[in-house]
Order: sequence, then structure tokens, then C-alpha cells
Amino acid sequence: MKKWTTLIIGALLAVSLAACGNDTDNTATPPATNNETSNEGNTPAEQETKIPTLDELITKTNAATKEMKSFTTEANIDQNLKLDAGEQSQDQQVKTSLKMDIIKDPMMIYQEMKMEMSGQEAQNVKQYITSDMIYSQVGEQWVKIPEAQTKELVEQMKASMNPEGELDQFKKIEEDTEVTEDGDNYVINADVSGDNVKELAKAVMEQNGSNAQTQAMLEQMNITSMKMKYMINKETYLPAGTDVNMVMEMEQNGQKMTMDMKMNSTFSNHDQVEEIKIPQEALDSAK
Repeated sequence: MKKWTTLIIGALLAVSLAACGNDTDNTATPPATNNETSNEGNTPAEQETKIPTLDELITKTNAATKEMKSFTTEANIDQNLKLDAGEQSQDQQVKTSLKMDIIKDPMMIYQEMKMEMSGQEAQNVKQYITSDMIYSQVGEQWVKIPEAQTKELVEQMKASMNPEGELDQFKKIEEDTEVTEDGDNYVINADVSGDNVKELAKAVMEQNGSNAQTQAMLEQMNITSMKMKYMINKETYLPAGTDVNMVMEMEQNGQKMTMDMKMNSTFSNHDQVEEIKIPQEALDSAK
């Protein structure tokens, strides 16, 4: 169960991270809805509050994130899982919190993760991730992860931070998507199920360099429902956060797992993360 939990979290965080790394042509102002004369009868306030279309919002967000050099993301993930194996059944609650400071080029990431599973001691992990190595601390011990184990993870991290047109994937489910506004943010609302959500997840993970194990797991999933909110700041067009609620089930090796998951993430410190320095303690103690 723990292995499945880790894979699912990794896949969803890749989707969340991708919000801040799009690479498309830049533009400085929101595109006109129709043409210059179409707004002649509107007041400035009316023009400002007009909700953009999905295409307009994707274009503006892709453009705004292209020039962004760094950011911070925080995520909280609550999972209620049930594992059935024959006549035996096991319930598990998993709470994961994650904070990451990210510099895009050259890639440098500092992350802190805490995972709590019912009946088990909480795990706290700190990591420094560069383009070619990972230093990890579990408890008080720092270790340098062997290169053979880091290469694939580093490549996935690179891909997730620099996809081309990641939000374009919402166009694949446009009939299930609505753009609204909430306070300072525009919100992309998507409510999908069945094949639509699986196809969306496949496309996103393919762009993010997912491995064969993750793709095989996705094939076995029956995602009964998935609701996503994607918040984008009205002034900057930079991502502000995501909310994901998903219900799914999966069978593997005679075991059936059902899961109800809620994930909330926020993005902040846009271009404010100026330096991430690996502490000497990690460099000295890593083996």
C-alpha cells in the first residue's frame, strides 16, 4: 500500500509542479476578446472584470510563467485508503505535507516532506536536488543518493518544471471545464471521470517523463471521479494554487485498493527564491 501511495503522490505532484514551468511565447497584455471596437460600449471596470476564455487564460498563464525563475510550492495531501486481499481488509489514513523551494535554471530544489500513516511513526525527509545529484536526510543522517537511483527522478523533475503548454491538456477535456473567478483569482474548474480523466493524466505524465511503473499503475486505475480547481492570479496570470479531489480504485496481484484523496497546493514567492545552498553538514556527512 505504501508503494502505491508514493507513486500516486508523485504523479499528482508532477501535475501540480508543472503549473509553474510552462514554456510558450510571451505576451504582455491579455488578448482582446473580439476586436478593438467590441469594447467601445463598455466601461473600464466592465472590461477589467470580463472573465477570459479557457484558451485566453491558458495563453496568458503560459506566457507569464515562461519568464519566472523561481517559486515556492506547498501541498497537503489527505488519503483514505482501503485494501482488500481475499477475506482480509485494511483501512489506512495517510497525511502528507510538502514544501519545496525551486530555482528553475540551473535546477536547484530544497524540499521538506512529512508523511503520517495511521499506526506508524511519522517520516520526515529533507532533500536538496540538483541537476545531477540528490542529498537526502532521514532522521539525523544525510546521505547522497547513488547516481543510478537519481537519474530518472532528476529527469522527471526537469520535465515537470519546463513542459511546453502543460495547461493545454485542459483543452482535451474542454467540455468538462469551466472558467470562473473567485476573489483575486481566475479558476479553471474541471469535473471529469472515467476515460476522460485517465487520458488527461496519461498526457500530463507523458510530458513529465513518467516511468514505466507509473504508467502501468495508471492503466490499472479505475478513476471514478476527479474534480480539479486551478487558481490563477488575475493581475499576474501566475498560478496561485490547485485543489484536487479524486476517488479511484485499483487491483494488483490479487489485491484491491480504493482511495479517496484530497490535495491542496499553493504557489508563492514567485521570483523571490534567490539562492538554495546545500549545507556543509550535508556535504560532509553524505556517504
